[in-house]
Formats: sequence, structure tokens, C-alpha cells
Amino acid sequence: MKLFKFAMILLLLASSSAQAENMIMLRTSLTFDEGMIMIKDKLEEYGYKIAHIQKCDGGLGDAGYKTGLYKSVFFGKFDEMRYLTAKYPQIIPYVPLKIAIMEELDTLVLVSLNPSTLKEFFEEPELRTLFGRWESDVRAIFEEISNSKKL
Repeated sequence: MKLFKFAMILLLLASSSAQAENMIMLRTSLTFDEGMIMIKDKLEEYGYKIAHIQKCDGGLGDAGYKTGLYKSVFFGKFDEMRYLTAKYPQIIPYVPLKIAIMEELDTLVLVSLNPSTLKEFFEEPELRTLFGRWESDVRAIFEEISNSKKL
């Protein structure tokens, strides 16, 4: 029985570690407004445009959850998105890319799906290369935000 419990704990730890690899996350001391400004600036520097910013905290509050500020930023390179969705319509549910930005007390959290996770669903070399570039860009953007000074 002890061996079974130990095996279950190892399995749970392994699955949470695997799930963590599917996400790219940053915690920072920036304010929500500073974080939003930086996300917009960094996305633009990397050639991305914001397609939409969705406010999420209102719906959570209506459902009875207490939450700080929470928004989702949808972004992409529009010509690239048009090309991809025309050539590979099965990618439509995954684009534009998204970053969630959430305020937790005095911490700002940025979270994005690791675009390389999509390699599990697509075998086309063109897409696999693109997913790797997207991952690299998101990681670089988060790193630059992490290393930035408060505004």
C-alpha cells in the first residue's frame, strides 16, 4: 500500500511538471497598468499587433469570485495569421496567440500557452518551425518585461 501511495505521488508530481512546461509564466512587481503598457510595447517591438484585449474580471466578479484586474491580450502578425488560417484551417482555434495578465495582491502574473505545445497536434514542418519562433518570442518578451524597471 505504501508503494502504491508513493507511486501516485510521483505520478502527480510528474503530471504537474509536464503541465508547467505547457505554459510560459512570469511574476513581476509591476503594476497592472505598467504591465499592460509593457506588453503592448514589447509585442509591437517584435512585430506583433494586438487583435483584441478582453476584460475578464467583470465576468468572474459576476460569478461571485473576488479577483483583481484580469485581461486577455490576443495578438499576432496579421499577414501571417491570414496565410496560416487559409493554408491550415485546422489552426484557427489556436490563433491569435494569447497572454493572460492578472493582478494578485502586489504581484502581476503573465501567462501564455507555450506555442511549442501545438507541435503535438501538427506535423507540418512549416508550422512546427513557426511554433518554435512564437515560443522564442514569447519567452524573450517575458524576459524583457522581467528585466525592466518600473515605469
